[in-house]
Amino acid sequence: MARFAAALVALVSVTAPATACTFCAGELRAKQTLRMHYAAAKAVLHGQLKNPRFDPKTDDGFTDLQIAAALKDDPARGTQAVVTLRSYLPVVGSTPSEYLVFCGVANGKLDPTFGVAATPAIVEYLKAAAKLDDTDAPAKLGFYFKHLDSPDATVSADAFFELARAADADIIRAAKEFEPAKLRKLLASPDTPAERLGIFAFLLGVSGGPADAAFLADLLKTTATERTTGAFGGLLAGYILLAPKDGWALAAAVLGDAKQSYSLRLSTIVTVRFFQAARGRECRADVLRCCAALLPHGDLADQAIEDLRRWGYWELTADVLAQFPKPTHAAPIVRRCIVRYALCCPDATAKQFVAALRQTDPKLVKHVEEMLELFAPATPPKKNP
Repeated sequence: MARFAAALVALVSVTAPATACTFCAGELRAKQTLRMHYAAAKAVLHGQLKNPRFDPKTDDGFTDLQIAAALKDDPARGTQAVVTLRSYLPVVGSTPSEYLVFCGVANGKLDPTFGVAATPAIVEYLKAAAKLDDTDAPAKLGFYFKHLDSPDATVSADAFFELARAADADIIRAAKEFEPAKLRKLLASPDTPAERLGIFAFLLGVSGGPADAAFLADLLKTTATERTTGAFGGLLAGYILLAPKDGWALAAAVLGDAKQSYSLRLSTIVTVRFFQAARGRECRADVLRCCAALLPHGDLADQAIEDLRRWGYWELTADVLAQFPKPTHAAPIVRRCIVRYALCCPDATAKQFVAALRQTDPKLVKHVEEMLELFAPATPPKKNP
């Protein structure tokens, strides 16, 4: 496993951009974390909420923050001991009155832009997070991993968002920082939000062992539930990492089964693409098997065909071209995709296919050629190994 992880790190570093984890939802990738708010702010102030009120003339709400400490300060604050927030924040019953405010500076004065209720746990967490070294991915992600099961909901959520924003390569580099036992507990808990399951499964895949493969296999059997269906791509990726033979067989079976939901098969496609980008030559045969399983299904065949074209994988040319006359593949998007593949493919059978199609449907060929020319990359892609 250690040898494989090292190879995977190298491959991901070369082939994958430093974007958020593949297996987190798009809205999670856009989530601003406390550390990001801290970095962007000119001043970060901690204190007590006081005097919530409405302006009777405008109905605008205001609340004072009596500053107790500055986690980050700016000369614009001067000796100012109170910051007025442009929100009505009543402190009722057991509601914490302690608050963190993140401020910019406008016209030489502090300008509060974001705030959050600040328990002692949140304040200490942010102080430590602000000191993390961005160049040391294992230490940084290890810190956030330790806080995933924090009893403070804000801390645990923020730690998860930081992990969700991490690049795949950084997650793999930090594999030794993740505790499989904690991940199994989080994955099994009904209290864990469903959107976190895919990433936790991926973390388990890079850090676990044979027992964890069996654990993920059991979770994958429960895909009938909405909870696990949404995390299927991450669960499958973790399973493939730990049990490649069985994991790839499951991926091909899902893609070839028209009874499986559209969303489940799309999640599987994302997982296949991840491994193709990360492991290249090592998993080429498995990737091709998955694409072959998808080709006979007109609803998603274009996904496989376009991937094969982009990757320069021409082994399935005969199978791709065989789909063109089928009524199930008559949708314009699928037909154009097949023609685009044929125009790019260097095989003689593809050239013969295009030549014949120029006689029967020259407009289609011309249209696809124009689109290829319009969206052609400035430099030709490197040949895929």
